[in-house]
Amino acid sequence: MKWYASFLRLLSEAADIVVPRRCALCVKRLKAGEEFLCLSCLTELPFTRYFGREGNAVERIFWGRIPICRANSYLHYFPESMVSRLFLALKYGNRPHYGCTLGAMMAAELCDTGFFDGMDAIVPIPLARKRLKQRGYNQSEMLAQGVAKVTHLPVLTDVVARVVANPTQTHLTRAERQENVQNVFTLLRPADVAGKHLLLVDDILTTGSTMTACAEEVAKGDDVKISVLTLGLAGRHGAGPERHPETINFRIETSEQ
Repeated sequence: MKWYASFLRLLSEAADIVVPRRCALCVKRLKAGEEFLCLSCLTELPFTRYFGREGNAVERIFWGRIPICRANSYLHYFPESMVSRLFLALKYGNRPHYGCTLGAMMAAELCDTGFFDGMDAIVPIPLARKRLKQRGYNQSEMLAQGVAKVTHLPVLTDVVARVVANPTQTHLTRAERQENVQNVFTLLRPADVAGKHLLLVDDILTTGSTMTACAEEVAKGDDVKISVLTLGLAGRHGAGPERHPETINFRIETSEQ
C-alpha cells in the first residue's frame, strides 16, 4: 500500500498549494510536517516546564481542597497575548482538531515522567448541554482525546454531567468563582468510577474553582483518586513547600507501583 500513502501525500501537497495552510498564531504559511503551528511559534510557546513534578504550582492550588495525586499544566496563559489566540481558537473558533493535537503534545511531554502511572481513565470537564450545542464540541473533550491517543487510557464522557449552564468565570473574583460553580456538576455513574484513579482534563486553570467542583462530585464515588491536567495555567501562583502534609496519604508513590 505504499502507492496509496504516496498518493495521499501528493494529494495533501496539491491541496496545500491551492489552499495554503497557515500558522494559527503568526499566520505564515506552514511547511511540510508542521501541524497548525509553525516551528518558530511552537518554540516560543510559554511552556510551564513543570513536567508533573511533585509540589508544582498546579498541585498546590488544590492543597487543602481536594485529595490530589498529581497535577500539571502545559502552558502559561496570558490574556491578550499571542498564546491567548490559540486558546480562543480552540474554545470559540471551531477548531476542535487543535485540542486533539495539543492534548497529544502535553501528554507526550509527560510520558517519561511516570505522571500517568496507575491512572485508569480520563474525564474531561463537561460542558452544559446548551453550550455544547452552541459550540458543537467540548474543547476539554478534544484535549482528552489527544491525551488518550498517547496514553491509551479510555475517555469517560458519561460519568459526570454539567447540569447548570453557569455564567463564564471570566472577570469574576476568587470568591465569586467558587460561588458560581456550586452545584454545577452531578455524578451520573458512581459504579463506573469506583476504585479508579481518574485524570480530570480541562483547557484553562485559574483559581481551580471549576476543577475543584467537578473533582468533589466525581470523588463521591467509592475510593476514587483524582489527578489534574490542563492545557493552560492562568494567573500568578506563588511558590510553596515541596510537600503538603495533609496530602501525603493521598499520593501514589511511583516506587510502590
